[in-house]
Amino acid sequence: MMKWIVLGFAIVIGFIFLKLWMLRSQKEESGKKLFDLALNSVFWGFLIWKGSLLLLEPKLIIESPMSLLYFTGGTNGFILGTLGAFIYFFVKARKLRITNLIILQSTVVFAFAVMSGYFLVNLFLNPDKPKVNTAGTKTVEIGLQEGNKAPDFQLKTLNGTDVKLSDLQGKKVILNFWATWCPPCKAEIPHMQDFYESRDKTKVEILAINLTTSEKNPGNVKKFVKDKNVTFPVLLDNDGNIGDQYQAITIPTSYLIDSQGIVRKKIVGPMDKDMINQLIENVD
Repeated sequence: MMKWIVLGFAIVIGFIFLKLWMLRSQKEESGKKLFDLALNSVFWGFLIWKGSLLLLEPKLIIESPMSLLYFTGGTNGFILGTLGAFIYFFVKARKLRITNLIILQSTVVFAFAVMSGYFLVNLFLNPDKPKVNTAGTKTVEIGLQEGNKAPDFQLKTLNGTDVKLSDLQGKKVILNFWATWCPPCKAEIPHMQDFYESRDKTKVEILAINLTTSEKNPGNVKKFVKDKNVTFPVLLDNDGNIGDQYQAITIPTSYLIDSQGIVRKKIVGPMDKDMINQLIENVD
C-alpha cells in the first residue's frame, strides 16, 4: 500500500513540474490544453489500472466481485495503465495538432519528474531500516513490533484440531484476523486461498483467526468457509483473547511472521494475492 501512496505523491510532483515547464515553453492556450490532456490521460490510466484485475485475475473476480472495490491489478496492472495513458495522450494530442516533438518533450518532463519524485518521497517516508537478525541472539523480546517474537497461542480449528503458533516455527506464517460480516475480509479470502494453493505448505502457512466473539451467529463461520472452498486453517477465537492480544482492532489485520517466529510486518486492511506474494518473498 505504501508504494502506491508514494506513487501518488510522485504523480502530483510530476504535474507540478509539467505545469512549470509549460508556463515557460508553451503559449497559455496550448499549454492549458496540453495540461488538461495530461490530467485526462492519467485519469484513464488509473481506471485501466483499477479495472485490470478483470483481465489479470478473472477467476478471483468471479469468486469475489468486491475485489474490484478493494484491489487493483498491482504492478502488471500499473504497466497496462501506463501504456493505456500514453496511447490516449498520444492519440488525443495528435487530434489537437500537437507536434510529435512537444508530445515527446512533455512526456519526458512528466516521466522524469515522477521518477525523481518517487525516489525522493520514498526516501523520506521509508528510510532504510536495519534488517532483523536473530542469529546468535540469546533472547528476543516477545511483542508485536517488527523484530519481536510473536506471542504464542493455541486455538482450535473448525473441526476441533488444536493449532499452536510455535509448532509452525520453520515456516513463514501469515496470521490473519477476520470475521464473516466484514466486507474487505470477504474480498480478501479468495486471494488468500489462491495464494495458498500455489505455495509449498511445508514452507508457508496461513492461519485465519476468526474473531468469533464478534459474530452474530458463530455457525455462519463454517458455512462461509465451505462456500469459499477455504483449505487453509481457520481458527476460532471464541474468547476474543487472541484478537485483543494481537490488537486486531480494525479488520482484516494481518501479521507476517518469519520462519524464526519473528514479526516482520503488520498489515491493516485487505491484501490481494500479489501483495501476499511480495510480503512472503521479502522474508526468510
